[in-house]
Amino acid sequence: MAKQQFIIGSLVNIGFVKGLRVVSKIPTPGDYAPDAYALVNDSNGRWYRFVPHHGLERCSGENEATSLNY
Repeated sequence: MAKQQFIIGSLVNIGFVKGLRVVSKIPTPGDYAPDAYALVNDSNGRWYRFVPHHGLERCSGENEATSLNY
């Protein structure tokens, strides 16, 4: 399987959740964790936050997906 590119505007698949569009990268300085990404499923409007090696979390909207409070 080819490595996915988490570039703003690209489509990625995470597990069984397919076709998520990368909306923004959320830097996480100082916590030693990978940067987070805000993702949206354009077909149903659901928002997600993804941290590599930590998982995918469904969010209530864009504000929650792009915030650092998780």
